[in-house]
Amino acid sequence: MSIVSPIVPVNVEVAASPRGFLRGSRLMTPAGWRAVETLRVGEILSCCRERPVEISALRAVMVARAGAKAVFVSGEARGAGRGSEPLYLAPEQMIVVAGDRLAAYFGVEEALAPVGALVDGQNLRLVEAPASEVWFEIETVTPCALVVEGLQVAVGDAARDNRPALSAAEARLLALAG
Repeated sequence: MSIVSPIVPVNVEVAASPRGFLRGSRLMTPAGWRAVETLRVGEILSCCRERPVEISALRAVMVARAGAKAVFVSGEARGAGRGSEPLYLAPEQMIVVAGDRLAAYFGVEEALAPVGALVDGQNLRLVEAPASEVWFEIETVTPCALVVEGLQVAVGDAARDNRPALSAAEARLLALAG
């Protein structure tokens, strides 16, 4: 019998499911796009509400459980004509949603929703998390929505960012209405 286990780099936490952003994901900074793995504590990121925000903590995480799930977000889900840079997010990751359906059903122009509840099988697909890859979990001094590969992704306490947060059931209703 042989035992096979991934080699975990130094300073990398092991987790059962993805957290944060997969290596290679690009985040908007005041100087332009940067790959998440090049960022450091103390650096500034662009927040979608046009205020810069400082990185207060950055943790590298490797998913060690086979079959862990992630949501693949296609370029089209991030806007018509967007490039095809891959974006994977943890299913419980909160993203900013907006539009007529949101206003009609919930009476708000913009809200946060867990991306996994919005899966439609086309532009948002539940897939197996990339094996043996490093994810980077970011904390910022203040909660905000960062621009990640053209998508607004929440970090920090969603309730303190002045956006209502939809439950998974409410987000699923919104997705089914489309």
